[in-house]
Amino acid sequence: MNNLGALKALYVALGGSAETVANMTLLSEVIAAMANLTLCVAPELPAVTAENDGAVLKVVNGKWAIGTDLTE
Repeated sequence: MNNLGALKALYVALGGSAETVANMTLLSEVIAAMANLTLCVAPELPAVTAENDGAVLKVVNGKWAIGTDLTE
């Protein structure tokens, strides 16, 4: 998967519509769409600090939570 494909997949994983990014061919277009989507989902993300370096996000009881690794 190239960078464009990865960003499109991330956009969809964050809750964006696959149709929105399906025909985008420029990284800048996908990045702009990602920025707009991030503004919508950012309030749902947990606050982080330097102490969380290396942590991953996971869903716990329907909400984002900070985890320590992908196998939790």
